[in-house]
Formats: sequence, structure tokens, C-alpha cells
Amino acid sequence: MSEIAENLQFNTGNQSEHGEAHAEQSQKQTQTDKELAVRLSALIEDANSRVTPLCRMIRKNIENFEAQKQEDRDEGALVKQVRPLLEQAEKILNETNGAVRGADPDNRLSNTAKRNMQDHKASPEEQRLAEALKVMVEEVGGTIEWARDKLNNFPKAKRDLGPLLDALGQPLTQIIGGVGLLLAGVLNLVGNLLKGLGLDSLLRGIVSATGLDKIYKGLGLGNWLNMGSKN
Repeated sequence: MSEIAENLQFNTGNQSEHGEAHAEQSQKQTQTDKELAVRLSALIEDANSRVTPLCRMIRKNIENFEAQKQEDRDEGALVKQVRPLLEQAEKILNETNGAVRGADPDNRLSNTAKRNMQDHKASPEEQRLAEALKVMVEEVGGTIEWARDKLNNFPKAKRDLGPLLDALGQPLTQIIGGVGLLLAGVLNLVGNLLKGLGLDSLLRGIVSATGLDKIYKGLGLGNWLNMGSKN
């Protein structure tokens, strides 16, 4: 009887140690995620502070052009005004994308994405990152879609500026994809924030363009692609 009791005590001790080790590992991982979210937030917020004024200038130039009488419109002049703004915005986002890729020393990919999607309560650090990404998608992605729509009426400007709008969209897509692989739960928050603005379809399009939708479906997380649908 005492031998059974000793075995039970031994097994219980092992389970307790295993549980403590798991809890400690989980706590370390949570802290690592928080620190990563802070680093990424700083990168995205810095990019937003520089790229948002450019996006608003792009909109303003197109609006001013549209407000002119038809006979006074010079599409060549519009291209000259908007092209450097698009190129500058693309440069900022390309630099930011490089920094996002270099922000994670552990190179964590889809295994972390899965952990962050299931039973994961967002930390304040991740909420801050989600807000920064929401601003980037709203300002940059929103401006790209808006400008494309406006330029449909101006074929010469569309021919010259359309490829630059496409080019600006590439680093935006890569930034969202990079964050999605590192802290996937954040994208769920971004989806909810954008849904309130009617812009969640923009994020879904970006997620599809990066191939993240295929990764999430492969992890059994396909339902997540209906972002914010439960709220």
C-alpha cells in the first residue's frame, strides 16, 4: 500500500513539475509576444505619422483636379503632383516592411499564428498594434482604392498613376502579411476595427493576397476569414 502511495506521490509530483514548466514557458511566450507587439507598434505608428499626410495630399490633389472645369483639367499636371507623393509613400512602406521582417529574431511562423488565434485574449500591446494597423489599412489601402475609383474617369492619369498605386499596395500587403505570421490574433482585432468603418473587406483582400488565408485554412482556422462576423 505504501508503495502505491509513493508511486502516486511520484506521479503527482511529475505532473506538478510539468505543469509548472508549461506555465512558465507560456508566461515567457506571452511576454515575448508583448515585447514584439510593442516593437511592431512603434514601427507601424512611425510609418503612419509619415505616410498619412502623403495619402491626404494625394486625395486633395485629385479632389482639386476633379473640381476644375473640364476644359481646365490637365491630367499631365495631376500626374506630376501625385507621382512623387505615391513614390515617397511607397518608399516609407518598403522601409517599414523591412523593419517588420527584422523585428522577430526567433523567426516564428505558422505555429505561433495558430497559438495566437485560438483561446487567446489580446493584450493591451496587441490592441495598440491592431489600432496602428487599422490606421495604415484605412489611410493607405483606403486611399489606393479611392484613387483607383476616381482615376477611372481620367484615362491618361490612370495610365501613369495606376502602376504606382499598385506598387504602393505591395508593401502594405507584405506588412500585414508579416504581422499576420507573427501575431495572427492581431489581425482579428484589426478586422473588427475596420468592420466598424465598413472597410473590413480591404483587410480580407490583403490577407488573401498574402496567401495567409491558405495558411489559416491549413491550420483549421478558415472560419477566422469571416473577420468580425460574430461581433
